[in-house]
Amino acid sequence: MKAAVFQAVGQPFAIETVPDPEPGEGEMVIKVARCGVCGTDLHATSGHGRVLPSGARLGHEFAGEVVALGKGVTGVRAGDVIAALPVVGCGRCEYCATGIDVLCRQYRSYGKGLAEYVCVAERGAVKLPGTISPKDGALIEPLAVGRRGVRLLDPGPETRALVIGPGPIGLSVVFWLRRAGVRKLVVLASSDRRRALAEAMGAEVFVVEGEGAQAQIEAALGGPPDMVFEAAGAPGVIARAIDLVRPQGQVMVLGFCAQPDSFVPATAVIKDVNLRFSITYTRDDYRVCAEALKTDAARARSMVTEVVSLADFPAAFEVFRAGRTGGGKLVCDPWN
Repeated sequence: MKAAVFQAVGQPFAIETVPDPEPGEGEMVIKVARCGVCGTDLHATSGHGRVLPSGARLGHEFAGEVVALGKGVTGVRAGDVIAALPVVGCGRCEYCATGIDVLCRQYRSYGKGLAEYVCVAERGAVKLPGTISPKDGALIEPLAVGRRGVRLLDPGPETRALVIGPGPIGLSVVFWLRRAGVRKLVVLASSDRRRALAEAMGAEVFVVEGEGAQAQIEAALGGPPDMVFEAAGAPGVIARAIDLVRPQGQVMVLGFCAQPDSFVPATAVIKDVNLRFSITYTRDDYRVCAEALKTDAARARSMVTEVVSLADFPAAFEVFRAGRTGGGKLVCDPWN
């Protein structure tokens, strides 16, 4: 089969012929319908922090059709359409009990979805309702990140919410805030580039960072935000979130900043701020996202700004890395 293979920092991916995956016990093989690109894919191939070794394969936002079953698989059949967790834990430890498999010390990674086929674990598989396109199923992973962040803070209709960073995770947060009934919502960005994307996801007020931004935010919300979702993943944004949130407000950090950062703890202490970090999602978040796509797929799909073939992926990924795309989700269709 064909797959995108990482070469080295500064070099584009190569499309290579690699062995077809063989399912082991409790595993299955799916024909990938689509696979999205995540900001962590950029970090892992750009020389920021830990860099993947040459020959590594990526892609953890995928969905597709089951084409082969391994020994012991009973809950899934060939022909089923699934989205799958890219990391699956042992299922027995205290961390797996929390539902966050990536915390398991014995987890296995199945994040090789930038290919025609990929092997996944049955324990991480979530069947998609028949009304959902397999192509939309690739949106479940980023939607699940946003869903857990919103779920943990539990906003209500009267919550004043601010989302910093309208990339795919920030857009996912907007998606779930709207589904939670939040009426007072502002998106703060470093530029105007993603305004249309944020509006398509349900953000009625879009503010560009700069002098006067705080006044604009408070005017739109009717006061300082009760909750701030940091989804930019850049140095200085946590400090900005603490500065903007109301006293005794909540800050949820979802951005993946791989560089050293700092803020003044006294500022958060004086304001009695609740600062929370969230990594990934639970299997239940995946299931809820699949159900949400039954009625809200068109809105979720609006975050996708480019779909490319596997052959065109290396060049498209470098353009994406350079920030010269529409600013939304880059998706690969291996069978395009």
